[in-house]
Amino acid sequence: MTGGEHPFGDIFERDANIVKNQKDLFLVEHVPEAVDLISSLLDPNPELRPKAVEVLHHPLFWNSEKRLSFLRDASDRVELEDRETDSELFKALEATSSVAIGGKWDDKLESSFLTNITRYRRYKYDSIRDLLRVIRNKLNHYRELPIEIQEVLGSVPEGFDNYFTARFPKLLIEVYRVIRKYCREEELLSKYFKSSLL
Repeated sequence: MTGGEHPFGDIFERDANIVKNQKDLFLVEHVPEAVDLISSLLDPNPELRPKAVEVLHHPLFWNSEKRLSFLRDASDRVELEDRETDSELFKALEATSSVAIGGKWDDKLESSFLTNITRYRRYKYDSIRDLLRVIRNKLNHYRELPIEIQEVLGSVPEGFDNYFTARFPKLLIEVYRVIRKYCREEELLSKYFKSSLL
């Protein structure tokens, strides 16, 4: 992944950088899931580093089907939150919007797709909850979509996943971090964090 480059620099500066915890993950910054995992593995506090089973379940190793399944389940879970009750989960999720979606998400979607989704409901284009709702609904009703919209989105799961990942590369990992903090023990979502064999 890094072409043999070390996150703490070349051999002459490496020991000093390790002591100072000065790492550079620029070689994997185009893969947000790799940055998340490698950063946690390099935490100077060994107690805060993920265990092997957590590493095995990290989104870096998920295929398109599992990525979409997680976003759909996360959307279902967030839908349970009442905006009026001052939900910590909802606030934490929306607090990541500048990183996860980088502004308004409608700017990154084709006009034909926007026309299709706004035919049935209104969306807040700066809301992660609403973007997750779009992904979930269009995934659940993919076969009912007009052929031209299916062609825009690509086939399920790979094309569909690639469509949204290309436009929102940090969405998955930001949602994952929030769900990991607030919902990792819940029945619907625990499968993304631990093995059913444990």
